[in-house]
Amino acid sequence: MKIVVIEACGLHLGYIGCYGNDWVATPNLDRLATQGIVFDWHIADQPELAAVTPWPQRSVGTGRYALPSSPRRERGDMISPRVVNCANLKTFADDAMRAIDAGDAWLWIEGPSLLPPWKLDDELLDAYFDEDDIEDGLAPWIDPPLDLVTLNDAEVLELQNTYAAAVTAFDSQLGNVIQQMRRDETLICVTARSGLPLGEHGMIGTPTPKLHDELVHVPLLMRLPNAAEAGQRVAALTQPLDLLPTLLETLGQPILSLHGKSLWPLIRGEVETIRPYAVAAMRVDDEERPAVAFTRVGHFIYRTRGRRNSSSSLPIAGK
Repeated sequence: MKIVVIEACGLHLGYIGCYGNDWVATPNLDRLATQGIVFDWHIADQPELAAVTPWPQRSVGTGRYALPSSPRRERGDMISPRVVNCANLKTFADDAMRAIDAGDAWLWIEGPSLLPPWKLDDELLDAYFDEDDIEDGLAPWIDPPLDLVTLNDAEVLELQNTYAAAVTAFDSQLGNVIQQMRRDETLICVTARSGLPLGEHGMIGTPTPKLHDELVHVPLLMRLPNAAEAGQRVAALTQPLDLLPTLLETLGQPILSLHGKSLWPLIRGEVETIRPYAVAAMRVDDEERPAVAFTRVGHFIYRTRGRRNSSSSLPIAGK
């Protein structure tokens, strides 16, 4: 068995169909969800909008919480994946396939980045900005500031519709990758290093370290070889530090004493939960947000204000 993890940066959960969105076209992510397992309550413990902290120093690399004020942990003798950075959204499929074709037993792909500025094809932008939008004075907002903001309704629509086009572009690139992979022999995991605030709570990006849902509640989709356990949804709280023990167990490797818990008991239906709470913390420049605990209080579905329905005319790969 091979393992390929694809970890996007700045992927907002509220713009993905299998997590409740009904107007952004994400057919490849949605197909991956139907063929695999959807984790509904995956909380980033160390949210970063870009691949800044090296993989071995992150919670995904140690299986232990890597909070800003925590001492760096030694990994010990645990095996590691080959980690490659494929941050360019437009070339992501080609870059990722070059890495996958190298034949690693365990590959971790950092990227792509869904942060602005967004360099998107006109055809894709046109799908989210029609003639009525243009008559109303709306246009793609390619380079919004990553800062504290006060947005009017028109700016919210411009921002959300442009980002929706970026999500569809990622979905198309992901479709190209999955279509070329030997899926019957590979465990495919798609997740995100962080979400992306898009005007919620007066922020685009993270000018201040505020740990709201749009930043820390991120997707986690896992397709097992031969689509085993297809269609399963897991409602338990999970975190990125749970991926290391999960993938070590997948490879038949010993699991040491870690903060993270293997997801396999959840997948096999042996338990309903592996943790009573999730923890997250972050630092922006010199300002640090202390660790915050999250508990699951009830399932909810993100809704954004964009008004586009998924369109069959969108240039989507991987069908």
